[in-house]
Amino acid sequence: MHNILGFRQYLKSENSYKDLEKIITERDSFFPTRDGFVTIVAMCGDDPSAFIKQKKLDEKVVIYPFAAWEENAQKVAGVYKKSKKELQKVQLIYYSNNPEGLTYPLELLVEIAKLLDFKNLAVSDSDFQMPYKELRRAYDFHIAISDSADEALITYPRRKIRALDFDKYPINRLAMEDLENMYIYMLSDLNTIAQKADFQSGLSITNSAAHDHLDFTNVGSWIGNLHMAIQVIHNKGRLENNFIVETNVQNESTINFDVQCAKIDQLYKYYLIPLSNICLLASDHPERYLMPDWTADKTKDEIKNTIDQILEMYLNRKKA
Repeated sequence: MHNILGFRQYLKSENSYKDLEKIITERDSFFPTRDGFVTIVAMCGDDPSAFIKQKKLDEKVVIYPFAAWEENAQKVAGVYKKSKKELQKVQLIYYSNNPEGLTYPLELLVEIAKLLDFKNLAVSDSDFQMPYKELRRAYDFHIAISDSADEALITYPRRKIRALDFDKYPINRLAMEDLENMYIYMLSDLNTIAQKADFQSGLSITNSAAHDHLDFTNVGSWIGNLHMAIQVIHNKGRLENNFIVETNVQNESTINFDVQCAKIDQLYKYYLIPLSNICLLASDHPERYLMPDWTADKTKDEIKNTIDQILEMYLNRKKA
């Protein structure tokens, strides 16, 4: 087996339990081990053991309760390497009963891919905003274009519709995604601006050469995916971003406004670029930096007002 299908999951809500059951019960239909795939769920929140027993899924999974090492993803990956078994079953790595953000599970899966010498790693959100069949289509595309083992490759599929959860959300989430993506443009390769890649589709796929460039030391708990893109592209890795995928409507999200503000704080702490600078660039040149799915029917002033609202709410939150 050469490829990891990785999910990151916070197991807490009713929907998250349904998602976990779907990961397990439908895996063989889309990512069977005979096709070279190992499925690993890096999870925190509730202990999945009782749920797995209740649903009679014991024969389909192996659970690794590694919460004792939750502060160190590299250590957990090392322990997993020594204790892994029955890779034909879904591997549930339970690393913490507390939410640890998005960086930790990404780093954990990258470290496992490195230690076990896997060729490719996909890391997906577990909410199935991107259906299982679309995950497989995107993974097959990535494998097909991975021409050279020496060339770092990172694939971000492009959502046909950015179907985000907008309910009770105080800002324009599409605009916020675009502003966060601008950090990648500024810090990796300005040539990526024209591509307007969908860096936050909920799925990234990397090859082993890309993993050699990845270091998450001191990276904030919410910005690992952005940091990964910056590292790979900055080191002349190949970015693939035009593979279109269908999406489901996102019914719930762990990314609330406080989390998005924390992401901006962490980006500033690590890269020293304030959100105000990003907002100024976006307002002055929206056609260059922002996606048309929310800007096409707006005037430049309307776009600026949307961005100003985000900045104002962010600054007010910092004062609170």
